[in-house]
Amino acid sequence: MRVRVTYIFHNCFLLDIGGRTLLFDCPDGKYLKRRAAEALSLGLGGRRVTAFVSHSHDDHFRQDLAVACAGAASADFVVSDDVAEMYPAAVPRGALVVEPDEAYSFSGLAIETLMSNDLGVAYLVEVNGVRVYFGGDLAAWVWETAAEAERTFTAEFFTRALERIARRPVDIAFTNVDRRLANLAGGPEFARTARPRLLVPMHAFGRTAWLKEVRPLLTAGGSDVFVYDKPGQTLELDLEPSGNPT
Repeated sequence: MRVRVTYIFHNCFLLDIGGRTLLFDCPDGKYLKRRAAEALSLGLGGRRVTAFVSHSHDDHFRQDLAVACAGAASADFVVSDDVAEMYPAAVPRGALVVEPDEAYSFSGLAIETLMSNDLGVAYLVEVNGVRVYFGGDLAAWVWETAAEAERTFTAEFFTRALERIARRPVDIAFTNVDRRLANLAGGPEFARTARPRLLVPMHAFGRTAWLKEVRPLLTAGGSDVFVYDKPGQTLELDLEPSGNPT
């Protein structure tokens, strides 16, 4: 099966797989400059789209998401419950509203959620036999300025979530790799433990040049890594329907 990943901005990506397109964490329009906005419009145009929102921070969620997907042939929406609570008018009609640590069947997809240690949820999505992880803002947010108890709690929370993710093979993983933290927000730990076929680092706020520098830390578990430079850049690979690489 041919799979294509397209970088839009920050944590926003398109995944084309099995005749459908998954859109993850489309941010508020103020974050999408011309190149990113054009790449998003092109990637959605005429497609069968399922859009996922992990939480309500505006670098991950836009209140006019249905309008942004208007060019798609069809669009379904999966949104976290904090979005529904804080912005109920922004939840598209017919959207699936999800809670943490639950399982759902929606639009031909098997969806599991994990509670985030920031806000909202992370997603495990199975589509055409391919297992996809999208982390939202779930990460090892171990800030040096935080109290020791907070650092310990955050690190242990992430490790427990990662153990759950690693119980079943993950083919494609979108996970946070943030250079503001010494531990890169847990990106290398994720790579070593989950060992996805393809690892897509995210949470770069559009500043992507440094991803080349940390790539060796993300390949330690044997994963391929999508290192992108600019909005609209794509990576294609072949995956068997069972999720085993070809």
